[in-house]
Amino acid sequence: MRITGITPFACGSPVTDWVFVRVDTDQPGLVGWGEASLPGKYAGVCGAVEDARGLILGADPTDTEWCWQRIYRHAYWRGGPIQTSALSGIDVALWDIRGKLANQPIHKLLGGPVRDRVRLYANCGLATEPDIFRTRVRDALALGYTAVKIYPLPATGPLAGPTLLRQIVACCEAVRDELGPDHDFAVDCHGRMTAAVAIEVEAAIRHTHPLWLEEPVAPESPQALARCAEKFVIPIAVGERLFTRWAFRDVLERQWAGVLQPDVSNAGGITELAKIAQLAELYGVGFAPHNPNGPLQTWASLHLAAHAQAFAILEHRHEPPLQAFMRRIAQTIVQIGPDGHADLPSAAGLGARLDEAALAAHPPDRFVHESFRNDGSIGDW
Repeated sequence: MRITGITPFACGSPVTDWVFVRVDTDQPGLVGWGEASLPGKYAGVCGAVEDARGLILGADPTDTEWCWQRIYRHAYWRGGPIQTSALSGIDVALWDIRGKLANQPIHKLLGGPVRDRVRLYANCGLATEPDIFRTRVRDALALGYTAVKIYPLPATGPLAGPTLLRQIVACCEAVRDELGPDHDFAVDCHGRMTAAVAIEVEAAIRHTHPLWLEEPVAPESPQALARCAEKFVIPIAVGERLFTRWAFRDVLERQWAGVLQPDVSNAGGITELAKIAQLAELYGVGFAPHNPNGPLQTWASLHLAAHAQAFAILEHRHEPPLQAFMRRIAQTIVQIGPDGHADLPSAAGLGARLDEAALAAHPPDRFVHESFRNDGSIGDW
């Protein structure tokens, strides 16, 4: 059996643009699907998929490790979000083919599940008003979630004043009040803060007991992350903008984080995330994949969550309009179940395939990550 084609598909969604990859084989009807979404960069990712195509055309699609190494090493210009996202989408599609051939869900091919169900948390988005978060948290609780994540930071400057601290504290206190003492929430900072600001914010919200403080500083500032690790009590979560296991080496060896958040659509696919999950177990930190985009990303993340011993909790997009859109383009989507958990995938392969006509009916629109400070200067999105 050989790979006969690799095709990228760009799609617009209610929240951003998504990229999917279809891998064809010489076995009639046997195709694999993966996701390579990197919001705002769909043209670059589609081009990178096409660049990688010639490296593995004619290869055996079940040789997932060989294909991964071929694309990664023979690109010469290694790594980076665009190239690694293309690699990720292709890799997930190859695992989809492997699962369909074996008539087994992917987590079985990884060695089998280590849990009966997977806990999900609702992504409650960005806001700066406590009452907005109260409403969003109530909605998530009504759907069955027992954990949420919030983004309570505006575009910040290099210093924090009392107004910023009061606003962030008020949001976290409102969320804790809505959740009660027995449910959980995490705080995402989107890398917007300097180390000085992050240290002040962490100390100010400790009493609300978040699960973690995510991306407190920019990923290109390892010394700032090191300073946060020295001062924080709340666990640090990082990884959505780190690509392949090599980018996680310093984070683990220097004990800068308590939770790793690689993205299966950006950090190297199932082949690579399974290895990163093993490193998380080795170093005694949690594994909580970043998962804010399309339906295939969620299915791939769910397979990894089922298998990884170090897994903690999985991000999930729960908004009804987005869920309805996902159902239009995919046969099946991951759903919240009892007590805030999802069932393990049981279908062969990834567990879903896409409707190409539906993808074509929703072309991508221009999506720009924009954020401005109060003085009009450009902030970190």
